[in-house]
Amino acid sequence: MALLLAAGAVGISLAAAAQQQQQQPGAIAPRPRAQPGPQRRRVTLPEALQLAAKQSPDIAAARATAAIAEASVRRAWTTWQPDISAVGTFDHTSAPSSIPAGTLGPGSPEVVLVAPNSKYATFQISQPFLSPQGLFQPGIANSNAEAALRVYDESREQILLSVARAYLDLQGVEGLLEAARDAERVALRREQDARARIAAGTDVEIGLLRAQTETAQARAQIAGLQGQKDATLPVLEAFVGEPVEPGPARVEDFGPIAEEMASPWENAFAVKSAVAAANAAQKSVRLAQFLWLPTVAGIAKENYTSNGGFAEKNWTYDLIVNVSVPLYDRGLRYAQLHEDQARLARAQADLAAARARARSAWIGARANLAAADAVLQQSESQAQLATRAQAQVDASYRAGVATSLDVSDADQKKFAAQSAAAQSRALREIRRAELAAAAGLLYESVH
Repeated sequence: MALLLAAGAVGISLAAAAQQQQQQPGAIAPRPRAQPGPQRRRVTLPEALQLAAKQSPDIAAARATAAIAEASVRRAWTTWQPDISAVGTFDHTSAPSSIPAGTLGPGSPEVVLVAPNSKYATFQISQPFLSPQGLFQPGIANSNAEAALRVYDESREQILLSVARAYLDLQGVEGLLEAARDAERVALRREQDARARIAAGTDVEIGLLRAQTETAQARAQIAGLQGQKDATLPVLEAFVGEPVEPGPARVEDFGPIAEEMASPWENAFAVKSAVAAANAAQKSVRLAQFLWLPTVAGIAKENYTSNGGFAEKNWTYDLIVNVSVPLYDRGLRYAQLHEDQARLARAQADLAAARARARSAWIGARANLAAADAVLQQSESQAQLATRAQAQVDASYRAGVATSLDVSDADQKKFAAQSAAAQSRALREIRRAELAAAAGLLYESVH
């Protein structure tokens, strides 16, 4: 009976092995791994940030918006620049007028007052000497331009943060891919061992089926992660402005982490923009308070007329000093003062809100970084323990004291631990980039 049972077990094992060999050609093949195209080059994170700062379309649009505000400074200074104009006129009239010869005395010539065809010309220069707008408007324009420039810096900082997130996400996906490929290699090795055991008659089909299931799971994970990578690469390309892909993972240098007592959030560009806007509002109030100042301008005019008239001069000039004192303008400047004071109150409230938001963002980013550091330490420790446990279970399985289920469980735990460690490393770097952006140091860290 023992011999018959042993012969039956060997026959079943050989039949199972033959069946698996017949099914093996029809097994699901792994998806071909996409290799980086010849047009896509590997760059480090600082290089990607530098490329984005130079050629990102979003940053270029923000820079153009700031340039519009900077151009307004030149317009403010035009208050002190002269106004030069030249005017020429040709006049044909049907009612000429003149004083006939001899009317003004014996031998007096004819005096033409208006000829049938007359030509007139005026060349005028008007130079402002004093005006309240000229005194205060350039300072207001400078503060507004500073606020716009800081808004551009904040936009650039957020775009660079998006570049860093996309870049580090891709590095995290690459770490997950490496873990999945390692799981695939282990599962394929399990398949080979199971076939060898079946062929030797020391194992049954369930071990091979479990190994093949793990292989299929690993290949499905590889396919999903590869699709995620292929979908994220165009996002990074859109930010950077050219086809790139991340290089090997490494710890990036985003500058030192400041202490809370140093108020690093004051360096955030949103706060600097709010400070400049509040300064501009304060200067606008000062302008409204001094609108009672007179406006003084000097005017030089050179005139030409083809009708000499009584003076018998075709060319004349005038030198004029114009003084305008606003006594009462229907209350417009008082209304302007109240409006500017209201704008100043709003700008000061916006500054306080910007400071509060920047402070909370920095504190939250630092807390997230501390949590990410702790999670990374635990994940790396778990990955090391899972690797050691998997090696021990594998050795026990080869010695015949562990089952294929124990091996499968150890492999899955190792893969999960490696995946968690890869995600934790990428998340920690993202948190460091967020903290640098909260302190306005992300762009400075790569320049």
